[in-house]
Parts: sequence; structure tokens; C-alpha cells
Amino acid sequence: MQRNWLLLFITAVALSVFGLVGVAQAQDEAPDANLPPLLLVTDFPSQTVGTGESPSFNLTLRSGRTPQIVELSVEDLPDGWEAVFKGRGRIIQSAYVQPDKDVSLDLKLTIPDDAAAGEYTFTVIAAGEDGKSELPVTLTLQDKLPPNLVFEVDLPVIRGKPDGTFRFNTTLKNEGDEDLTVDLSAELPPGFLAVFKSGGQEVTNLPVDANGSKRINVEVESTFGVLTPAGDYLIVVRAVSEQAEAETQLVAQVAGESQIKLTTPDGRLSGELQANKSTPVKLLLINTGSAPARKIKLSSTAPRGWEVTMDPETVPELKADEQVEVTAYVQPAEKALAGDYMLTFRATPEQSASEAAEYRATVRTSTVWGIVGVALIAVAVGVVALAVSRFGRR
Repeated sequence: MQRNWLLLFITAVALSVFGLVGVAQAQDEAPDANLPPLLLVTDFPSQTVGTGESPSFNLTLRSGRTPQIVELSVEDLPDGWEAVFKGRGRIIQSAYVQPDKDVSLDLKLTIPDDAAAGEYTFTVIAAGEDGKSELPVTLTLQDKLPPNLVFEVDLPVIRGKPDGTFRFNTTLKNEGDEDLTVDLSAELPPGFLAVFKSGGQEVTNLPVDANGSKRINVEVESTFGVLTPAGDYLIVVRAVSEQAEAETQLVAQVAGESQIKLTTPDGRLSGELQANKSTPVKLLLINTGSAPARKIKLSSTAPRGWEVTMDPETVPELKADEQVEVTAYVQPAEKALAGDYMLTFRATPEQSASEAAEYRATVRTSTVWGIVGVALIAVAVGVVALAVSRFGRR
């Protein structure tokens, strides 16, 4: 008897537990009573577009309680405007929505070309068996900006050496509402070359997005190098597309640079010198550059014991394409042996590189001691001859 009561008790407890689980599962599966029966939303309910564009809105439908078929429509749409709902690429008029599955669709608008700029508000309506959801949408229509290109330059005037590269940093802006592809060109002085770079790469054309910009580096250099005359050189840079064009003016200021050459009047860098005697050596100082050379110091490097004096020691200024004669007084050492020796003459302008000329000097010893030696020999021979003649008779 007790055994039967125990079985009945266990059975009752099991039925109670399973009954509670079933109730909990039913409560979990039941739709949330707080959710609206139907909801229509979009990520961007307010947009701004240009005239001639066809905007679209991404919509999401959500059913809070029961599966239902939802009819779609638009109210207060401006005259001449057209609205089309699309789902999975097809034109639709309604959608089937389940509580646990959102439905995504698009609202595409077609606006007449003559529509006036301004703000337009209309309502997207989703009507189902369980209720209705209204979504106000605002669209601001503005006149589309025409194509327009503008150049901006960081430094339009750059000063540099005649053999240097002039680098101009520019920004090309597209202030219109259309993407453009532009061709780049430059109007240059004779003997000048230009290269366009964007993103580190050489370019001759490039795309510029609507309301965007591109950084363009313009590198200009002269093919004449150091011989380029000093002065201001105008460079006109152009960016041209089918719809618009822009240009800017750049200036390369060539500062000019002196170029010193040191030689002799006849071009020979060799000569003869007498030991222990000062000999003048004529030198020619020439400025072959495009700018004056100033405060040119003249110096020399000679063998030990030699004396070299430069006249003058300093040339205050030597203009471009001018020349001046300089004298170096060279005196070899007193005991210098006959032979060839190397001297270096040097001209150093202020704030410029020096120019050197190697000079080969051939030293000749004096002939006085030779004459004296010959005379002594002659006297000795005479003495011997006299002695022989006198004592030979005896």
C-alpha cells in the first residue's frame, strides 16, 4: 500500500515539473506584448541630394506579434515625382513579415529635372492586418554644382640655383558635383622641363572626385644647368577636363651662380723658373657663371722652401663673363735642384667652391757658377802650360 502511494507521489511531482517547463516555453515563444504590431524604420530619414539625382531610402519592416502581409504606399509625394518599392531587385507593392524576421526593402524616387530646389516632406506608409506604421521622410533638393576646377599653391615663387630643381606643391580642387578626369600640362620658358607627381608617381592625367581634391607636385628644372642666366622664369600650369579647366602661374627665381676658372693667358700651365730668383707667372681668372663672384681669395701651394706672392691677393668682384689677370711671383728655394716641380694656384670666391690650377715649373740652375768653373779651368790650363814651357827648356 505504501509502495503505491510512493509511485503516485513521484508521478505527481514529475507531471508538475514538466507542466511548468511547458508553460515557460510557451511564455518564451509568445510575442512580446510591448512590441508595436508593425514597425517601419530607415537609417537615414533625412537626406540632401542634387537636382537630377535619383535618391533611395533603405527601409526595414518589423512585425511585433503575428505574421502578416503589409501593403506599401507613399503619401504627400510632390507632383511629378515617382516612388517605387523594390525588394531583392524586384518592384513590389507589399511584403510578408514575420515576428522573428525583419524584411529589408528600398524606396527609390524619380525626381523631374525641373524640380525646384527646396525641402520636401512626405510619408511612407506600411499597412498590415495588425495595424499601420507611418514614417515621415524629408528630402532636401539643391541645385547641382556645375563642374569647376581650382588650383591652390603653397609657394608660387621659389628661389634656387640655376642647376637645381624647383619644386612647387599644389592642390587641385574639384568644386563641382561631378567626378572629373583632368590632363596636366605646363607652358615653360625655353630650355625648361616640368614633371607632375601625385602620390610619388609621375602623372600626366588623373581623376578628381566631385567635391574632392588631389595634391600635385610640379618639379621644374633648366637644361642649361649652371649656365642658366639669373632672373625670374614664369611657368603656367594647366589642368583640363572635358567640362572644366584651371590654371595657375608659378615663378622660378634663378639666383645665378658664379663659376670660376683659373688658367694662364695662353692656356699653358707650365713654365721655367730660376733657382733662388723670383719669376712672375701670369694667371687668368675667368667667371664663366651667371652671377658675380665676390671676394675671391688667391692662394698657392708650393714645395718646401719656396716663396709665392699673389698680386693681387684678393679680387673684390668679378662679374659674369668677365676676366682679370693675376700675377704670381714664384721664387724656388735657394738650394733647389734642377728639375720639374708642381705648384697649385687656387681661387676661392665668397660662399662658393674654390677653383684650382696645377702648374708644372721647371727649375734651371744659374749659369754663373758654370762660367766661373770654366774660367778656373782655363786659368789652371794656362798655369800648367806656362810651367811646362818654362821648366821644359831646362
